[in-house]
Amino acid sequence: MKSSCVVLGVVLATVGCGTNDTDRAYPIGFKQSVTGNAAYVTIGNVWNEGDALPLAETHCGKYGKIARFNRMQGYRAIFDCVKDT
Repeated sequence: MKSSCVVLGVVLATVGCGTNDTDRAYPIGFKQSVTGNAAYVTIGNVWNEGDALPLAETHCGKYGKIARFNRMQGYRAIFDCVKDT
């Protein structure tokens, strides 16, 4: 039992190590999915649009656009990629 607790502690302490912070909204837990194109982006596995915004901005920025929140669908935040005016 004691060794199981030690192993669990080591695993929990290293969760997220070796990952790129730009593709995560949270330091521990499920990785977010980023799906979209030049017109929109959907960020999956997020609690709210604020948590997803940095990932959406990165995606839309690849097309010279900014992310504008559209709606939440369950644990997915959907953004439109629009030209900055």
